[in-house]
Amino acid sequence: MQRQRFLLLGVLLTTLVTLALEIVLTRIFSVTMWYHFAFLTISIALMGSAAAGVMVYLRPQMLAETAARRWMGYTTIALTLAIPICLLLYLQIPSVTIMMNRTESLTAVQILYLALIYVLLSIPFFLSGVVISLALASWVKIAGRIYWADLTGAAIGCLVSVALLQFLGGVNAVLALGVMMGAAALVFNGERPFRQPRFLAAIAALLITTTLLATNLAAPWVQIRVSKGEAAEPNVIYERWNAHSRVTVYEPAAYPFFWAISGQKWEETIQNGGQFHHSLLLIDAVAGTPIQQFDGDFYQVSFLRNDLTALAYHLINQPTTLVIGPGGGRDVLTALVSGAPMVTAVEVNPAIVAAVKGQFADFAGHLYDRPDVNVQVADARGFVERSADQYDVIQASLIDTWAAGGSGAFALSENSLYTREAFQTYYEHLSDRGITTVSRWYLPDRPAETLRLVSTAMAGWQAAGVSDPRQHIAVIAHLTAMAQTEGLSTTLLKRTPFTPEDVAALQEIAESMGYTVLYAPGLAPFEEVGQFIAQPDHAAFIANYPLDISPATDDRPFFFNLVLFGDLLDASLSGSGVYRTSMESIFILMAVLAVSLVLALLFILLPLGLSTRRKLLKRPSSWLLAYVGTLGLAFMLVEIPTIQRLTVYLGRPVYSLTVVLFSLLLFSGLGSLWSSTWAANERRIPGQMGRVLPALLVALIFHAIVSSWILQATIGWSLPLRLGLAVTLLAVLGFFMGIPFPVSIRWAGRQESGGVPWLWAINGVMSVMGSALATALAIHVGFQMTLVVATAVYGLAGFFLLREFSQAASGEFSVEVAAS
Repeated sequence: MQRQRFLLLGVLLTTLVTLALEIVLTRIFSVTMWYHFAFLTISIALMGSAAAGVMVYLRPQMLAETAARRWMGYTTIALTLAIPICLLLYLQIPSVTIMMNRTESLTAVQILYLALIYVLLSIPFFLSGVVISLALASWVKIAGRIYWADLTGAAIGCLVSVALLQFLGGVNAVLALGVMMGAAALVFNGERPFRQPRFLAAIAALLITTTLLATNLAAPWVQIRVSKGEAAEPNVIYERWNAHSRVTVYEPAAYPFFWAISGQKWEETIQNGGQFHHSLLLIDAVAGTPIQQFDGDFYQVSFLRNDLTALAYHLINQPTTLVIGPGGGRDVLTALVSGAPMVTAVEVNPAIVAAVKGQFADFAGHLYDRPDVNVQVADARGFVERSADQYDVIQASLIDTWAAGGSGAFALSENSLYTREAFQTYYEHLSDRGITTVSRWYLPDRPAETLRLVSTAMAGWQAAGVSDPRQHIAVIAHLTAMAQTEGLSTTLLKRTPFTPEDVAALQEIAESMGYTVLYAPGLAPFEEVGQFIAQPDHAAFIANYPLDISPATDDRPFFFNLVLFGDLLDASLSGSGVYRTSMESIFILMAVLAVSLVLALLFILLPLGLSTRRKLLKRPSSWLLAYVGTLGLAFMLVEIPTIQRLTVYLGRPVYSLTVVLFSLLLFSGLGSLWSSTWAANERRIPGQMGRVLPALLVALIFHAIVSSWILQATIGWSLPLRLGLAVTLLAVLGFFMGIPFPVSIRWAGRQESGGVPWLWAINGVMSVMGSALATALAIHVGFQMTLVVATAVYGLAGFFLLREFSQAASGEFSVEVAAS
């Protein structure tokens, strides 16, 4: 019994470190490479673990209990050292990402480096997979308890990763995980302390990793100092990590920061002077927001009004303002300069607020500490839903982070601020004279991003009860390309219709500042945005448009995913940073899937097939392999869209990722533990699963259909209540999802456990496929339909299991007849 407890503790610690490492690497990938490469982490982790299953399967001599303990001891020592070593080697590899605004394809050198990254960082997950495969295959009788320890450790790892990123940062978080793995190595090698060299080696590995962490904390010698891998970063004067992103601030620049400055006002701005100095704050080394120098003199920063994003302040006097995503505070300062008596600023990333209120407080004129500024660290969507206030201006200017979120890719990531339901909420929180102003990139030749914004916003106004949204909208553009290859557009949405006087005033302001009115009620449209708004049949326009400009919804909130699969080879889109991003993210998704399939064939499926014929190794039945593979596919089809959907509900990717993974893994572990209490007679497994699988399908249908209504109805609740409800909804589902796989392990090992590692490998391969498929399905058919598909796949798994039980029963009957 004592040995069993140490085994379970070691498994728990190993999977804790493994899952935490996967999440931390996602954050590091988002900094060192483009955000859509973060999706690669899932593939690396699952494929490495699956390859481990193959290796264990090909070495059945490792499965004897004594040999398994010895191999697990050696492997955990190797894993302790591999974690920091692989990180150090990875940071030396040149970045090979497809950069923005390029038309080149991947070169052979880039592919080689990507393959090197894939193989190198799969090593820790391979070693972890060896440990878990050995544990499941060598102790089949307690597979339920081992799988419980596996899932529980992974659940705790979710929480650990958030804490490590918050307090230690990306590099030190990885080094700390090496230390924690050293503790697991001591557990696996501590049966007879000081009587075997393995225990001394484990102590040495723990001391090495502890020294690496301690020295890097005292005087950092391992740091990330890149600008998406192209060049060294400029002088960093501030750095903070958390589970959202890495935030850095650079030395001040002595020129005014604009998104789209009025051409007529540029000379006036320079001649009048002002406090032009600003420090650029970057999120994951690419998404910028300025911290504007300010000493309390509004005249010195009055040039901020000469930007297209500030247009609404020329139409409304003394507006009570809500700024969504204020970042370094530029939009807040613009509102104050424009006479706003009170500005509420809602920022989701606490590290940004900490920078402005902390180290840069004097530089920013203590902007976020002013009595007329109310800064809230919260998700803006939920804040507005819960707010009883109304605002004259609700402003969202170029709100995106370009950082890896729940789904691992920016253009493939969910955003709750740009959905039909979000715009309905904005409408409901406007005063009678109120305007919602949203600025996005505008590409004159194909303004898909502006079109999608307009279609989504108009759908939101219509959902709020507006009969003709065309009378409530105006779109103004600055057609000169700025930092990107696009111009900029600002969409104004009024609670009440634009009057002829409003339109005349808007035209006068636009003309004086050199802007172009693309659409306003009563004006003749002359380009695509205006033509789309003016025509009555929006659905036909959307269906015929070459890019995806359909309204984003809470069920399908992929606002930035504009490029359809048929447009991936359209060279005209490659010149746009916005569209190139969407294209790249889809290419990466497809590339990960293709690479995973090739590697699965070469290193998993082919070796398994050949070795079975040559070495006469125990091979699980085809029905059991199909069942286990389908389980891996189905689990990811539930997990990925659930993370994405709860990002909309909880407002922050970090909450969604943590809550979903923690809840599903923890309660799945409890389900696995409960299955281990079933009667020892394996003949009773079919009867038990005959009750569990229908219950699982019912829970999945409830999760797919009913829970979406519950989430929509309670999105305005406080965060603690929403967190509690989310965990409650996931508890029953996770409990039943945790039963099928360990039961299959126990069933497979009822006579011979040699085939168990094969099951582990197939489950891992299909999980990789499931993660990519889940994201693709969510983009095209929405979260609800993806979960319905997951329910069908679990039903297919049930069919495969029934066939396995039937085949096994026939085999046993044949044996009995032969014996008689």
